[in-house]
Amino acid sequence: MRNTITIIKLGGSIITDKSKPYTLNLPVIKKLAKEIKKANIPVIIVHGAGSFAHTSAKKYGGKKGYSSLWGVAKVARDAQALDQIMIDELIYAKIPAISFRPNSLFVARKGQLASHNLTTVLEALKQGLVPVLYGDVILDQSWNTTIFSGETSTKYLVDFLQDNNVRVNKVIQVGITDGVYDLDGVTIPEISKSSYKVLKKNIFESRGTDVTGGMKHKIENALEISSMGVKTYIVNGLQKDTLIEVLQGKVIKGTIVT
Repeated sequence: MRNTITIIKLGGSIITDKSKPYTLNLPVIKKLAKEIKKANIPVIIVHGAGSFAHTSAKKYGGKKGYSSLWGVAKVARDAQALDQIMIDELIYAKIPAISFRPNSLFVARKGQLASHNLTTVLEALKQGLVPVLYGDVILDQSWNTTIFSGETSTKYLVDFLQDNNVRVNKVIQVGITDGVYDLDGVTIPEISKSSYKVLKKNIFESRGTDVTGGMKHKIENALEISSMGVKTYIVNGLQKDTLIEVLQGKVIKGTIVT
């Protein structure tokens, strides 16, 4: 295993059509899988739940536990169903992908990590496999269940890997925008902890987090990752070869969270 890894987070907005329940963007998934294969560097892949688990999650519960056992089971099933499609497409692209269910990796307490079994992910890396995680319903010792988004799992992955002498080179968040936009729709090239204080008030409190498509959550997790010494690149995966270029360290249009 190489001691440097890149984590790729494929947003639910790019791998599914979030406006239509249980609807894939299959051509985009195939495109991204080919680009990951072509880049040919060690990666971990994390993906969102998109219009699969978000559909059932909205129906059955929320962040602090689900209203029924059926809700837990159905959200977990929907998240896993999308993950199986992702695994199939990655394998079809000749990527040795292996799925790790966050539901089996993490235990939470009041929405925060209580314990984990990420040593299995580390062992997969040592064997040359490509671990794949995703947004999932997590068992919670206080709330019964909670949700760990792909961004949340990524944050805990970075912390664990760096504690185990695996350097995370960068995190790449792949979505459908050219990074983070200001109020005029212009890409903000860089966000830091200090600049975010202004951005949070001017952008997210002005427009509302729903309009941003969850971008506030992405940035705040990325800022936590930046405190570990790892930059996050927020890029548009719909553009041809953008993912390859950022994997290769080329300058691309997007936002860097430092």
